[in-house]
Amino acid sequence: MRRDSREAVYKILYADLFYENDEDFEKETMDGGNLSEDDRSFANALLSTVKEHKSEIEEIIEKHARGYSFERIFSTDKCALYVAVAELKYFGDIPPVVSIDEALSLVRKFSTEESLNFVNGILASVKKELEA
Repeated sequence: MRRDSREAVYKILYADLFYENDEDFEKETMDGGNLSEDDRSFANALLSTVKEHKSEIEEIIEKHARGYSFERIFSTDKCALYVAVAELKYFGDIPPVVSIDEALSLVRKFSTEESLNFVNGILASVKKELEA
């Protein structure tokens, strides 16, 4: 399931915020997620996209996080935003509503209840801009 792929990418991104990239951790996370070959391929593409465009994704997030500098955003929320913004911007085959819903699922699971509206607001704004 792509949901499992997104969660694996989310966990890797979260770990990367605190530790230097660890290929063993990435492999263990992908293996531990019981991902199918297609799901693993999607997870690798998503992770590569986030890492390749990280600065641009951060600029997009900060632009739409009105009143918040990027540094003030909870780490858990940042990771969900990385995943969703990468999908919204670089994965045209995924409906935006799916990317946003999946990000909100990650926030529900790993962050706070208050973060739902915050993340949803940022993603709705990003979606609107990208569709214009």
